[in-house]
Amino acid sequence: MDISLDNEKQMNNIRFTLSLLSSVINETEPKEPDFQPVWDFIFAFTKLHKVDNTVFYAIEKLNNKPEPTLYKKWMDARNKCIHRNMIQRQEFASICATFEEKGIEYMPVKGFAVSELYPKEDMRYMGDLDILIKDRREEAINILLNNGYSVKEKCIDYDKPLIKPPFMLVELHNNLFPLYSPYRPFFDNIFLKSTKINCYHKMSPEDFYIYETVHFYKHYSGSGAGIRNIIDFYLINKTLLHKLNEERINNELTKLELYDFSRTIAKMADKWFKSNDYRDFCDDELMVLSSGLYGTKKQRIQNLTKTQTKSKYLFSRLFPSKETMYEVFPKLQKHPALLPFYYVFKLFRGLLTKKTAIKNEIRILKKNGNK
Repeated sequence: MDISLDNEKQMNNIRFTLSLLSSVINETEPKEPDFQPVWDFIFAFTKLHKVDNTVFYAIEKLNNKPEPTLYKKWMDARNKCIHRNMIQRQEFASICATFEEKGIEYMPVKGFAVSELYPKEDMRYMGDLDILIKDRREEAINILLNNGYSVKEKCIDYDKPLIKPPFMLVELHNNLFPLYSPYRPFFDNIFLKSTKINCYHKMSPEDFYIYETVHFYKHYSGSGAGIRNIIDFYLINKTLLHKLNEERINNELTKLELYDFSRTIAKMADKWFKSNDYRDFCDDELMVLSSGLYGTKKQRIQNLTKTQTKSKYLFSRLFPSKETMYEVFPKLQKHPALLPFYYVFKLFRGLLTKKTAIKNEIRILKKNGNK
């Protein structure tokens, strides 16, 4: 979708969209627009950010509604999310019951925990279920394989995704961050600090807040992060922050060099969804609005080339760090001497299977970054 932040007509529709989302998550009545919305644009924009199901809860209350065909399409999308959420939670309950039976200790993370902060759980679209396994992940993987799942190809070692038709995706983690992440050490002992009920572990509220901040930053500083992430952060602050040890959180985020980032995002979230102020968007706000849920390749290149030259960026793409290669090719951990051969294999695999993506990346790189 082509979003032009210089297009005032588009920006009016984006401002209206944010107001609708605010009414949903704050459980207030949506305000009727004082202009004629371009509903096709709003539908595509919210779909890009994976909040189309969320915003429909406000749209169905308006007098000024989309034309019937689009309205039905939108309603169907929302209802599919309700059904998807129901199936995901039933499947999660079944998986947890089996883990309990087998004595496998586990911790649900990411979207599953955040969705519980929404007025209705289905308002927060979940593409997958993320579960951190304490020390018996291979056994946990086999349990899912014996229950209709299959391992998704092209996975990395710390995060094993398994799929089951029609739409189940369960990611079993042995760690919350990859080997090369500077944040991995902080969460290495997360199970020791958690609350345990039988085999089920729950992060402390403070660790949950810190983890969500770090996870958000990982996307934000990479390819970018969208509106849904800001909603998540707003609801975490609104429902949890007053109950937490803020001094400990601020100290830990300072050590992780993320305190300023957390304040920036909190300010943005409050501006949009507490003050309902959509004037004078700053650069950070414009980046979020243009990113979509998972960000863009253009934004990733812009972020990476802020601190390095184009030549260094290209070198890092051709020859990632040893830790990154170990994550992408787990066999290397047992056979590190093969690392040079895997660099060659990675290069030729990319040339054979990702020609278009490589051309697009080079085109973007030429327009951005340092020399």
